[in-house]
Amino acid sequence: MMRNVYLKAKSAIAYVAVETSDGDESIGTAFHIGDGYFVTAKHVLDGNRVQEVSITQPLIANTCYHDNHLNEQIRPRTLKVIGGPWLADGDIDVAVIRVDAAEDIPAIKMDSIHDIYQSEDIRLLSPVICIGYPPIPLTTHPFQVAVDGKINALVRVRGSSYLTYVISATSRGGFSGGPVIDEAGLAIGLVTESLVRDNHPVEAGFFTCLSISAAADLAIRSGWSPDDSVFYRDIESLAWVKLAMPETVRLNPHAHDASIYVYDDDRDVIITFSSHDQNALSIAESAFASICPLHERELVNDQWIWTPKNNSPASELKHAAIAARDALIATGFCIVAERFSGGRGDA
Repeated sequence: MMRNVYLKAKSAIAYVAVETSDGDESIGTAFHIGDGYFVTAKHVLDGNRVQEVSITQPLIANTCYHDNHLNEQIRPRTLKVIGGPWLADGDIDVAVIRVDAAEDIPAIKMDSIHDIYQSEDIRLLSPVICIGYPPIPLTTHPFQVAVDGKINALVRVRGSSYLTYVISATSRGGFSGGPVIDEAGLAIGLVTESLVRDNHPVEAGFFTCLSISAAADLAIRSGWSPDDSVFYRDIESLAWVKLAMPETVRLNPHAHDASIYVYDDDRDVIITFSSHDQNALSIAESAFASICPLHERELVNDQWIWTPKNNSPASELKHAAIAARDALIATGFCIVAERFSGGRGDA
């Protein structure tokens, strides 16, 4: 099963050879997501001079042991960078570049479920593969390496606004920027850096990958347009905020005690407030209604929903969601995660 996933993905993955500011040579990995756009880790490119971006694997699967002939159209090749690099802000370790003449290079689809929808155990122990170009001692060429593993944990790393997966594989330099792909052939993350303590070698740390949501957000801002019109399942969600009390956050940063959700597809508007704490529900509802008056709530498909009394514009709905969020924060709630349409991103 995972071998078939690898065979479909291998030709979409390139090595990135760079010269560091110290004059040393280094290598990382990038993968094609379509229309010539390649995703990699920011630390592979940031402050370095790109020497070469090349694909080493033929664009068809070679299953015959003795057939080494390659048609000219499918040979490994060096790619010409024509755009970027675009680097994510702050500590988000992701970058995007664009290459020329990539029409026949396959693309790896990215998982379309944004971080805001993920739960702690939804992928736990599911199999994945990681593909990259870690340098192999005593070799003279970059060789593509594929490793399989399972997802061991979903964590929040200090300073990152995106989720991180812990993978049961050995960390090695050169995998940086490589995709982590699930059974469906979707990239769910990219390798950034291993989590180690002090000056221990990377092999002694946890092999982790940054959620693909970080790459998708940056790629879209860089001009990439996904083929799938519903690339993000929450594309029409105007706002979604998850909040929790401090003790909940201390024990489990994934859990939440309240949420605010606003859906707007230009025809219908649906607003939901969720919490076991009735006082929290009242606070959120009142704060929202002070900006955007609401009809009485209705029970639809076992869920209580509110709708605005007026034909409220998106800006007003978003402003009302922020007011409801801030009202809950004032009573002691903390933000677990939030997503607003229009580039507000996650927190």
